[in-house]
Amino acid sequence: MMTKLTPELEEAVASQQGCAMLSGDDQSYILMRLDVYRQLLGIDSEDEYAASIEAIREGWEDVQAGRTVPMNDFLQELKRKYGLPS
Repeated sequence: MMTKLTPELEEAVASQQGCAMLSGDDQSYILMRLDVYRQLLGIDSEDEYAASIEAIREGWEDVQAGRTVPMNDFLQELKRKYGLPS
């Protein structure tokens, strides 16, 4: 979904060097230019960007479907895998 920014929102992002914090009724939001987002993620090409977005979608689907591991189990596995102290 692509939504057009209002001139006010576009100015808010421009005046904050490409990233603005906005408040909603119940939550706060971050609005940033695509180039700033890509720089943040270390994504240069369109292919890298598309692959990253797909990986995020897949990860979210896993969370929604309950295909997760408790954080403590995950951290223990990382420690075991990389020989880190417990």
